[in-house]
Amino acid sequence: MSQPRRDCQPSSWRDNTKVAEDCSTGHVHTLQYQHFIPRFILRRFLVGLPMSNSKRTAVLYYDVATGSLDARPIGKVYGALGLYQDFHNTININELERKLSRLESQAAPIIEILHKARAQGTLTLKRKYLEILQKFLFIMHCRNESRYSLALEVDRPEIAKARQRTEHGIKDVQTDADIWRRILGYYLDLSHSDLMRNAAKVVEKHGEEGFQEMHVPSVTYRAYVDDYFLSIWEAAPEEEFIITSNAFSLSEGSASSCPALHRIFVLSPHLAVVMCNVRLRPETKRYTRPGSFESFLLNVNPAPPTPMYAGREDGTHPLTKPRSLRKRKINSFEFKIKKLTRSQTLELNSVALFNLEETGSLTFESGTKMLRTAQAFRSNFPSSHLVIPFIAHLTASLKTEAWTLCSPVQSPAAASDEDFDPLSLGDSVLYVLLMQICSGRRQFPSAYDRAHLILKIMAKAKPTSFSREISRKVRGTLKACRGDVEDGMSFAEDVNINPTPLLSSIPSELSSQLFQLMIPYMTKRGAGHV
Repeated sequence: MSQPRRDCQPSSWRDNTKVAEDCSTGHVHTLQYQHFIPRFILRRFLVGLPMSNSKRTAVLYYDVATGSLDARPIGKVYGALGLYQDFHNTININELERKLSRLESQAAPIIEILHKARAQGTLTLKRKYLEILQKFLFIMHCRNESRYSLALEVDRPEIAKARQRTEHGIKDVQTDADIWRRILGYYLDLSHSDLMRNAAKVVEKHGEEGFQEMHVPSVTYRAYVDDYFLSIWEAAPEEEFIITSNAFSLSEGSASSCPALHRIFVLSPHLAVVMCNVRLRPETKRYTRPGSFESFLLNVNPAPPTPMYAGREDGTHPLTKPRSLRKRKINSFEFKIKKLTRSQTLELNSVALFNLEETGSLTFESGTKMLRTAQAFRSNFPSSHLVIPFIAHLTASLKTEAWTLCSPVQSPAAASDEDFDPLSLGDSVLYVLLMQICSGRRQFPSAYDRAHLILKIMAKAKPTSFSREISRKVRGTLKACRGDVEDGMSFAEDVNINPTPLLSSIPSELSSQLFQLMIPYMTKRGAGHV
């Protein structure tokens, strides 16, 4: 059976290669540029460009390290030279890459089904397709750039355990990167069912107790499948998802003994698959003590898939049953696509921007929507400096109408009228002040003094989508605060809980005490850290 054809033209292959010498053998190898975000995912972010070579396809690409924003061919982004090449494999150093290609060719049409189901809002996946998708997402989690970097750290427990095993029987393993490739190859060689059976044998031998502490590849895979349910999220119509170098398998949120509440996989500007921890299931989440979870996305309540049993429909979920009853044959699963609100979409994008690294990158489709996302992120995380040059670059491009990088389904004329003028996203006086604060050019005696000036400007600013969103959150938080006051002071019905005039300035020490008290209190009531 022939191998799936890689989407790579001979010329681009020559552009994305480099010659390297193996010092241990003296052999010369060709290093290939290999992706950690698949090409078929990147194609969803393609833009039309007037390029000398019209056949080349490109995405908008912001390089954090250099501060450059341009269009780059998908063959040269979100990858690394020799990422999967195994120079110890004398038969074929690219064997691991071919195995990954085979899995991608199986997953791509399934993900296409997800995209086509957006209009209906629901879809049904056969069990075998869901298992392929689960395995694909797990492999993407393993091959993610940050996972590869972590694999090179000596103190990673799974690598340390793997190293101990390789020292007793596996040849030609010299580095942690070699071990990482071998583990990845192990997952690719076995089917979903084989991995689950191998894990069951290990657990049966060693017992259920201590199951989570075992760093055995098949057991790690089973934990991933059992501990998370797949959910499909759609961006709000007026927003879009963005992708970063580590946003295709981005871990988010935490709880006791839980490595992540969400694992995010952005599939396109409009769709994302999120692996949600089983603690987020409605029947479990409702009994969770407030404050037990830390996450930006707790206000998203996705429904787990509904299993469809052979011969009839059954609305019960397998994980709510004893393990002995889960062996009933499940033919398929029905998914409801979770349509996010505008603020929820911005919050998911904020997770990607919050995890943006100094050596990272960023890709998007719409300039105006990206600017809105970046400004919303800066308003919530003013100490994050990595996006400041990007906002300035993007704002200047849009303001001067120099934004010629439009999506392939839009003409330049249509792009110039897209949504609205990006400068209407916020008041210009406030924007300038925030940029001065973030750059350190504007200093204040205390954090209170700074907040007081921002409040004065916002009170006089013209209404914008940004200010309306802040006002909505403030009103909700104020309502919660009023409830706290009324509950705690019911004995004094004549107490005036209306706000009193604010001082324009207070000493720095008093300001620090005030914010140390108020920030945790306000955050728990939905105001966030502003």
